Order: sequence, then C-alpha cells, then structure tokens
Amino acid sequence: MTLDTTPVLPNPVFEGSEKRVEIDFNFSAASPANGLRALSRGQLDELMSLAACTIVSSRTNAELDAYVLSESSLFVYPTKWVLKTCGTTKLLRAVPRLLEMAAELSMAPRRCKYSRASFLFPEQQPFPHTSFEHEAFFLRQHFGHLGNGGSAYVLGDMFNGLQWHVYVADAQGAVYADELHPMAKPTHKLEVCMTDLAKSAAAPFFRDPAKSAAQVTTETGIRGLVPSADIDDYVFEPCGYSMNGIAGGGFITIHITPEDGFSYASVEVSGFDPAAYDPADMVSRILGIFKPGKVSVSLSVDVASSSGEYSWGTLAARPHGYGCQSATCQELATGGRVAYYTFSPAAVSFAAGTKEGAPMTAAPAKGGEADAPLRPASPATVLRSTLRHMPSFSSLPSDSDYDVASTSSGDENEVGSRLAAALRQLGRSRSRSGSLSPKSSIGAASEQGDVGAAGACAACKGSGVAACAAPVAAAAAAAVL
Repeated sequence: MTLDTTPVLPNPVFEGSEKRVEIDFNFSAASPANGLRALSRGQLDELMSLAACTIVSSRTNAELDAYVLSESSLFVYPTKWVLKTCGTTKLLRAVPRLLEMAAELSMAPRRCKYSRASFLFPEQQPFPHTSFEHEAFFLRQHFGHLGNGGSAYVLGDMFNGLQWHVYVADAQGAVYADELHPMAKPTHKLEVCMTDLAKSAAAPFFRDPAKSAAQVTTETGIRGLVPSADIDDYVFEPCGYSMNGIAGGGFITIHITPEDGFSYASVEVSGFDPAAYDPADMVSRILGIFKPGKVSVSLSVDVASSSGEYSWGTLAARPHGYGCQSATCQELATGGRVAYYTFSPAAVSFAAGTKEGAPMTAAPAKGGEADAPLRPASPATVLRSTLRHMPSFSSLPSDSDYDVASTSSGDENEVGSRLAAALRQLGRSRSRSGSLSPKSSIGAASEQGDVGAAGACAACKGSGVAACAAPVAAAAAAAVL
C-alpha cells in the first residue's frame, strides 16, 4: 500500500456556491507578448491574498496557466483573467488591484462578466458579496465606463433551486460572431451546480490517506468527462475536492463540498470548440457521477447571433430521471446569451401540464439507508421560471450621485451605509419616474417574462416544455400577492 504524502490543507467552513469573474483585456503596442501571463507569482499571490485564498498547485500549456486554489480556481490567458472562488472569499476585492497591475502592462479592460449561483449561506458573505445589488454596484464602479455601463440579471425560480446572477459590461457593445477577427473565437461555457449529493457519490471526496487524488479522479469517473485534459487535482483534509483540467485553450474545473446537510458540487467546461461535446450528454454524465437532488445548468456564449438563432446553448433533452423546474433564456445587451435551467427529481411542468419525470425511488443502501438525493421538490410547490431584470445601469443617475468608491480598502461600514442610502434614493427616483412599479425597488426588481405568451422560448423548447415558464410563474406570484 502506498500512502499519499502530499501536504494536507484544511477544508474551510464552507459555502459551496462560487463567485466567478471573467475579465477580458486589450493589448497595446507596449504590452508584453504574453500579456497577463507576465504577472509574477508574487503578484498573483498578492491578488489571491486580497481575495482571501491561496494558490495550491498549477498547470500550464501554450495557451493558459491554471491554478488550483485553496478555494476553487484561477485561469490566466494572455488577454483573459478567470477567477472562481467559493466559501467566504472576497473575490471582488482583488479586482481594483488587478486593474492596476494590468495598466502597468499597458492593458485595459474590454469586457467583464461576473456570475454566481445563489449563496447557500448568504448571511456569512463579506461585503460587497452581501447582496447581488452590492456586487453589481461595486462592479459598475470599475467597469461602468464600458459600453452601456453594464447590465445585471437574475435568472431562475426564487422558490425552487438556485438562481443565477449575471453582471456583464462590454466596451464594444453587442458583437456578432460574423464580425469577429478570423483568429478570435467566441467563448462557449457550460456550468453545472448541484446540491444534495447522494451519500455514496459524496463519500469518495472525504480524504483517504490510502488513495491519491489521481485515484479519486479516475475511480469516480471525473477523468472521463474530458479525457484529453491535463489534470491537476487535490483532495482536502478532512474532505473536499478541487480539480482543473486544461486542453488547448479550454478548461474543465470541478469543486466539491461533500458534507451531509450542505453538500455541493460544481462543474464548469469552458473555452472548447462547441462541437467538441454535446451539452445534454455532458450534463447527464455529470449527474451520473454526483446523483444530486437539485441541479442548475447555465449555458452561455459571449457573442451575438446575427440571425437570432444559436446553434449551441440549448439543452436538447432533460437529464434522465429529472424534471425541468424552470428554463430561462436571456439575450445579453452586450451580445451573446445565457440559458439557465433548474432540474430536480419528480418535478412537474405546470406549463406543459404533465409530469416530466417519474418520482425517483432509490433502492435501500446497506443498513437500510436510501442512497438518493434528499427530498425531491413537491410538485404542488414547483413554480415555473421567472426572470428578474435589474434596471439598466445606463439609465441610472450619474456616478457622482452613487460614488460608493472602491472597497479594496477603507471602512466597510461607511461604504455599506453609503451604498444603502444610494439604493434607497435610487428606488425613490425610479419609482417617481415610473420605471418601477410602487411595489418594486432595486432590491426586488420588477419581474418579467423572457418571451411573450405566444410560445416557448428556445430554452424551454429545448427542454421539451410546451409553453414558456415565465408567464406561469408571474401569474402564480400575482395570485399569492
């Protein structure tokens, strides 16, 4: 028997849902040929310290550098920075310093996209991650000069499963695929967030000194998701797992919190050619590994389609054994699209009026304990999808009215108070202008469907839903009110 002698890092007290920021930069004549990859290890360590995490290990190839962190992952390309952190990290605190370092390389930001699922323990988050409104205004302080100032969206059903939060700003506005430089490629991204993992699926991610991280990766089936990837994996003490895999300019990253009661796993596949894999097949294989009770899937592409149709980004079929709770498709003001789905066992499609999946019953495991996702959602409580679109930042009052300042340093209480006052003032001014109804505020943005009542959006059609989710949820919400 060979014992794993890898140095052991403790597993943090855990919020599974990750924060993710992706920032694209422009080269200039004075920029180094390798762009952001010219940042030194000391500079990277400084940035990770601001985000409240540390670098554990790394892999590199001709196109990018990938780092496993104590909380999730970092990917550095010549012109792209992708930082993804979980727990109670302070991801956005690293942004102001990153922009300063990029400026020293004569590189300026061109596009920023921030996204995350709902937090499992939002009360534990530090400012500005205390709410999506705080995050969005923080981002606007640093990227509001790009394009229309940025747009912020919340997708999904607030009562069932996780919601998906997106802020995006782009200096070029909506860019179409056929307008790209021949060497430029749009980024296609699949993200899967899972909670309530089956106990047998979570068990391998508790550290066993007799097994290496590579053995865990192979035996669980994770290695088979992207077989060509160069994998860097780590099992934490006493539990938890992180993995980066890189192949060409694409990457796969997986992060797992296996503890019973708040188990969570995420899988992201990004930067690969869209023909390299089928999203529906990939999702099914991922669910086969983790056997979750609730699933959220986001598919996004960062350039617009001139025809209005997207050949990639819609699930052709729901995963076997799961029903679609909600399906929302959002065209982004900056170009591109996000399609967001939530699934659970025995979900009911009220829009279609029929069950999409039979209730899951699991064979008892040893000791009589059912090895199945915890408590499927009751069909009677499943509301269909809604889309909450925050007011466009281009229509907000001037920055001088809402200067909450960079919070990379300074008094958090003072900044938070100023931001809260700004939000209250904004709610009053928007209400007076008629942009928001009297019941709305920026903290509870107006709800609207993503398509009209005429039929299903592309995302709903791709899930086999006969009618769009949003009008059903809106009607249900109105009935409650």
